[in-house]
Amino acid sequence: MVDIHIASNPNVAKITIHSVPDKPGIAAEIFGKLGNEGFNVELMVSGIGYKGKVDVSFAVAENELGPIRTLLEKVKDEIGANKVSHTSGIALVSIAGHQLAQTPGMAGRMFNALSRAGINIDTISTSMSSVTCVVSQDKTKEAVDALRKEFQA
Repeated sequence: MVDIHIASNPNVAKITIHSVPDKPGIAAEIFGKLGNEGFNVELMVSGIGYKGKVDVSFAVAENELGPIRTLLEKVKDEIGANKVSHTSGIALVSIAGHQLAQTPGMAGRMFNALSRAGINIDTISTSMSSVTCVVSQDKTKEAVDALRKEFQA
């Protein structure tokens, strides 16, 4: 049995840099500049490239959205991306556990629990030890409650 921990962060915004050139060094350029300016990124998702371009999305603290957008508008031009967009009013909800990757069906259980609670998932990110979903900020409590019930955490 996996010991599951539930976590949430209701104070985030999702930023997407559209049509980023799909080549070595681009991620280093984007996230290096964010880190050098003291900005933390909580979640990163990159789609499958198409015609040499890819969209890159990530979550940041909502109260840092303005300065991050300003920085990314400059970075967008430097790297040849198309545009920068953002979504506010979102939250991250996660399940985490040491043996999560070795236990089949955990992500499905998470998605089913959120679905039964009427919560739509905007974005999904996984790692060896966690699954994180972006949901509407006003559904954070319901999402956490649904996950606690599902995983008895």
